[in-house]
Amino acid sequence: MSGAYTQLLLQVMRDGCASRMMKRMTMLVLALAVLTPIGTNMIDRRDVGWAVMAGAPAFLILLWCGSFLKSAVQQNHPAYACLVPQLRRRLIVLTTVVWAVSVMLVAGLAALVVGHFGYLLVAAAFFFCYMLYVQRYSVLAFLPSLLILGSVSVFRQPLHALWGVIGPLGEPALTGIGLLAAAALGGAALQQVFPRGGDSHWTWHARHAMLQRRLQGDAPKRGENNNWSRWSMLLRVGYRSALRRDSRGGAASGSMLLHTFGPGAHEGGYHAYALLVTLAATLAVLCSGSDTFVVRNLMRASMMQACVLVGVMMYAFELVKGATRNGAEQAIYCLAPAAPSTAQLNRVMGAALLKRFMRVWLVAVLCAAGLDMVIQGAPRLYASTFVLSAALLPFSCALLRNYAVLPASPSQMATLVGTFLATVAYLILIGVERHVQQFSLFCIGVAIALASLLMLRWRWQRLMVLPAVLPAGRLLA
Repeated sequence: MSGAYTQLLLQVMRDGCASRMMKRMTMLVLALAVLTPIGTNMIDRRDVGWAVMAGAPAFLILLWCGSFLKSAVQQNHPAYACLVPQLRRRLIVLTTVVWAVSVMLVAGLAALVVGHFGYLLVAAAFFFCYMLYVQRYSVLAFLPSLLILGSVSVFRQPLHALWGVIGPLGEPALTGIGLLAAAALGGAALQQVFPRGGDSHWTWHARHAMLQRRLQGDAPKRGENNNWSRWSMLLRVGYRSALRRDSRGGAASGSMLLHTFGPGAHEGGYHAYALLVTLAATLAVLCSGSDTFVVRNLMRASMMQACVLVGVMMYAFELVKGATRNGAEQAIYCLAPAAPSTAQLNRVMGAALLKRFMRVWLVAVLCAAGLDMVIQGAPRLYASTFVLSAALLPFSCALLRNYAVLPASPSQMATLVGTFLATVAYLILIGVERHVQQFSLFCIGVAIALASLLMLRWRWQRLMVLPAVLPAGRLLA
């Protein structure tokens, strides 16, 4: 590999913030790959340990490939794509090589566990093509969920019929045909991800930069307000109506205060997400017909309960980020006649934050319990769901903090790491649940809930003796 390609590849490591996040995620995954086999060996489930040892490197490959793709797209700036000789061609060649090597490695690691290297090679190739298209068209991020739901409901019979036709061809033939189709899709995707420059490239680059700012919670630039509001408000169901209602007067001071935390402090979108996941799972079971058992096992394996519950943690992080990024709005509100007094500000803020958090937590827990009942076909609750629900209560303590000395940060590291750890914890709980009595796990959940209440009481008392913690960041040096 020439020096130019090496420089393009190592650019991932030169992005200090992103590289630190990737290194931390790598260390967490490697620690999981080392510790899980030890635990599975103790409960005589070595097959699970081998699966984790093979899955962890495959996950890291996908993680670093995503980071590389993001870096490569940023390097293909519209100005550089035309002015820097051979930059676009080198990025396409480098991405092709990285993708080809990664597809082989991921398929090989997966084949060590389940076999059928050819089929896994085709599946990995198509997934990496999907990564390319998602980089250009972000709306495709929802495609896997739609395909999973469709494969067990609407498209179930057509897929069975299709496999009955192409299955007799055998794995070698299907692998060759699949790789040719993946190569064609990948070639078209590379042309889309790395434009040649010009007006269309500038337009897409501006739209991509706007999306990145939106994901980091930054304010829109001039001229972006219309598109920003149109799409972001879809994720904040009921925010506008709540803002209009509270603006007419008569609203509680806590509700008015949380409006200064930004639109992300409104919990309507999180309620809608939990309810939609529960509704989709219920409809999938009702439409599964004779494959109800298979659909329920698939839902259990896909950890839909964890997907619902992690929304509680994400909401807690969003509240903290919203507080630190809207200090100016909080300063203006504190000057209003309807604002709570300085002596009452901490009490009003803490009560409002806990009320919002507990509403999100309660809806998520009820939806997760509903998913348990749908999966089991009976009014029963999984012990793993109960423990994870209780484990989310300590995040309420993180809301009661001294925002006056808390700096604003655009980093998504806390959200990513928290989501990853919650998912891993739920996987471990599912494995433990099969080998120990559920009563002991329920006792652990009760203990976590009680400890969370004690911690919450201590945090509340400490918050009450602090001076006014808003506006956020006002005591930073």
